[in-house]
Parts: sequence; structure tokens; C-alpha cells
Amino acid sequence: MARTPTITRGSRQLRNWQNFQAWIDAHSDSTWVFRGLGDVDFSLIPTIGRIPQYSLSRELSVLASFRRRALQFANDAGFTNWEYLALAQHHGVPTRLLDWTTNPLVAAYFAASAMPAERDVVIRRRATRATPHASGVACRVVATRVRHSRVVDMESDGDPLSISEIAFMLPRVISNRIGSQSGLFSVHPAPDHPWLDPLEDSDHVFQIAGEDRDFFLKRLFYLGVDPLYLMGGLDGLGARAAWQAKRGIGLGATK
Repeated sequence: MARTPTITRGSRQLRNWQNFQAWIDAHSDSTWVFRGLGDVDFSLIPTIGRIPQYSLSRELSVLASFRRRALQFANDAGFTNWEYLALAQHHGVPTRLLDWTTNPLVAAYFAASAMPAERDVVIRRRATRATPHASGVACRVVATRVRHSRVVDMESDGDPLSISEIAFMLPRVISNRIGSQSGLFSVHPAPDHPWLDPLEDSDHVFQIAGEDRDFFLKRLFYLGVDPLYLMGGLDGLGARAAWQAKRGIGLGATK
């Protein structure tokens, strides 16, 4: 009698990685862009919209403050309003932009490496809010098509805050990270409202189990997608070294 082979954890994770490669193949033409979400409960909502009691006046004040001081640290190479907005986004300022990438491997890295959201948990019989370990929370990679009609003409539409429908901007590479991350942005005229459309078709959403995050990160590391590639400079080098030290990867031993 034939014996049913045992599916080990490692073989299951490899199969999931192979499924992800097949999913990439199904989204391989140039109209697709990708975003990694570090928690299956995350929605597509820009950072400025996640701030309680969002208001346009607060958003304008934040951007104006950043723009006044940015020239201390960056040369103004004729930046447009759009490019100042992109620069702000890439340096952690809450904006009405969402990061996307034309590289699905980059999106997978950000999904697998991101922390999940806080949740209600019970610790010693007391309810509290805490961030669970990432290995216990699934993440996902989202794909959406970008039609030419949805790309902002940044010359004729000079004011990012005047856009009335969700669109995409293709920025100049004014930051090394934009280039290394193959980055582009969606622009959200109502930043406190989640964008639902890309998440509605399960064929365009790939879920990574929490316990598979590290496996995916290891595979991505061997393909050259790591903090040094994505961040650049000493910060990226240091982040990669810390990750390698913690996991014993690429240091003469594989664990």
C-alpha cells in the first residue's frame, strides 16, 4: 500500500513561495503595480488619513512645515509641488500618498517585514492592547492595474490637492530610495477614506501566513532584496547586518 508522504513545514513554505512566484507570473505585464501590507487587517489608507480627526488644514500645515525646513537637508533641484510631496512621503511625513512599486519582490519584503497592528489581547486575565508577534499574523501583497488614464500629468495638474479621483504619480528619482524601490505613488483626494477596489478581487491579493514571513524574507535576501538594497547607505547596511546577525543568514552558515 502506497504511503502518503508527510508534508513538512519547510516543504509547505517552499510550496507557498512557489505559489507566490506563480502569482507574480500572472501579474507580470507592465500595467501592474504592487503594495505590501504587513497585516491582513490593514486597509489602503494614506498615513495622513490614519491620524484621528483628519482635516485638510492640518495636512496643509504639516506639508508647509516640512517644505520650509527641507532645504536644510536637500538641494532644491527645481522641485515641483508633487516632488515635495513625494520627498515628504519618503521621509516619514504623513501625506495623502500611498507607496507602490513595480517590483512585486519589493512589495513582498515590505509585507513580510512590517509589524502587524495592535489588537485586543488577554494577559493574565486582563484585556489590553498589544502588538502580537509577526509570526502569528498573516500579511499580504496587493496588485492593481495602472491605466494610462489614471496617471497624473504633473505639468498640467500642478496642485496635488486638486486631484478629485484616485490617481497615480510617477515621480522623478529625487531620492535614492524611490529608485531602488521602483517606487510610485497613488494619490488620494479623500485620504481618511480607505481605497477598497484593489482588495475586492482575491486573484489580485496574495496572502503570506505569519509563520512564513521569515521564510519569504530569507528567499528575498538570496535574491538581493534586503534593507541595503531598499534603503541604501549606512542605515541600510546596518539594518541588513542586524537582520543577518539575528538569523545567522549569509554569515558563513545557513540556519
